[in-house]
Amino acid sequence: MSEVDAVGPKCPLCSGGKIEIYIDAKGGTLAADALGSSRTNVTHGKILRCQSCRFVFSEFRPADEELHTLYRQMDPTVYEKEAPGRLKTAERHLKMVGRHASGGKLVDVGCASGSFLSVAAEAGWAVTGVEPSEVLASHAKEAVRGRGEVYCSTLQEANLAPASFDALTLWDVLEHVTDPVAFLGDCAGLLKPGGYLFANLPDISSIQARLLGERWPLLLAEHLNYFDRDTLKLCGEKVGLQWVAFDRRPASFTLEYILYRLSQHRIPASEFGYRMVQKNALGSMSIPIYLGETFAVWTRS
Repeated sequence: MSEVDAVGPKCPLCSGGKIEIYIDAKGGTLAADALGSSRTNVTHGKILRCQSCRFVFSEFRPADEELHTLYRQMDPTVYEKEAPGRLKTAERHLKMVGRHASGGKLVDVGCASGSFLSVAAEAGWAVTGVEPSEVLASHAKEAVRGRGEVYCSTLQEANLAPASFDALTLWDVLEHVTDPVAFLGDCAGLLKPGGYLFANLPDISSIQARLLGERWPLLLAEHLNYFDRDTLKLCGEKVGLQWVAFDRRPASFTLEYILYRLSQHRIPASEFGYRMVQKNALGSMSIPIYLGETFAVWTRS
């Protein structure tokens, strides 16, 4: 791995200046065709690693305004098509939350179409959702109608009361933000003392990431940050969160979608499999799959 010029980018986690190239690849500029489940462009661009804290991150760091605009314009068609599988994943998330927190007020930041909000409300949580995409936020509002509140905004724009929630969830969110430390700090500030923060996100040190290398399906232009458990613990420590536990969970998708995504990343035999299951009952079967993610739990001391 070669070192990046000393006047180049700083580490988003520790601000260190000793940066090396982790994966040297072209592309990576974030545009509508590279965003969300409907993406057709999977080029991720150059990936860097900090020599000090070992945090891995994308060289491309868009301005917050540009990022927010893109997410508001995101095509949710494929995401919504996978709704049954996402509901199963949400139910798994709730079980994992239930191991640490039993109820109260919960805010789901980046709540998408509200699958998790809905199952949490059903379980007795008083729920709030935050989602910048207008289409997804409208679906989330419908999912929790009369049982919770959804803000169509960024977390900062939602202006939620500090220290007012017993639990905060970040499902596939922390990898997308431009300043992960500041963002996690904003989230921590919403928790009551003793409250819990839960996150699920890609793990760059997972077996899947190490085996597949550049073909790992979670290497995407929209993923700006690639944590592992050590760098996640460090990020939490920086904002006053105490690490509690790590775990792993599968995500549920249709076989057609799984094979389509794998074929985009040139996984052997996946394109043939995708053509075989398209538009038949086998393709619509929802199955759980481990993609190489980690589930993290912190508490606010």
